[in-house]
Amino acid sequence: MANDPIDLRHDRRQWLKTSATVLGATLLPLPAIAAETPQAEAAAAKPEAKPEESKASGHFLSPAQHATVDELSETIIPADSQSGGAKAAKVADYIDKFLFESFDENQKALWREGLRLVELMSRHYNGKSIVEASPEDRIAILAVLSDHEQMTDLPEVRFYIELKRLTVRGYYTSKIGIHDELEYKGNRINQEFVGCDDPTPS
Repeated sequence: MANDPIDLRHDRRQWLKTSATVLGATLLPLPAIAAETPQAEAAAAKPEAKPEESKASGHFLSPAQHATVDELSETIIPADSQSGGAKAAKVADYIDKFLFESFDENQKALWREGLRLVELMSRHYNGKSIVEASPEDRIAILAVLSDHEQMTDLPEVRFYIELKRLTVRGYYTSKIGIHDELEYKGNRINQEFVGCDDPTPS
């Protein structure tokens, strides 16, 4: 990756176009890109792969998507010497359950599209999937999205914002986040009321 800052809006067309020739552009949001390559045009005609979501499975995320969210959430909140990170707190399970139980179809569609676009970005910039990429490579991908966080017209940016929100929410409602990271000891009863100093002079 070049050291120069990446202009996501300018670069987006190129990375989508490049990725389309490798992965197939079944859901590319820019129809003009699909028309530029025969492979992408053919792939675009294929029906969208349905996520492994059903009442019987109890999951919104497919196993591959779950693994991706696992790595992305850990990139946002990694383990350190004080506490485990998002993986240890099972943030991906929290997000999976949250989305499965959600009635917001727009939010679900955003996560499907966002995960797809982030995978395309990783393959374009790093030549690897999110799961295969190094921690430094994953940080670089999220840094691109963070640097362009104001561009909420882009679905990958809106996905990144939601990913951060649910990662933080999942982590800090977990046992690891509450007790290990925040060191919350729980409500305790004082055995003795010690009172307070009288502010009035005697």
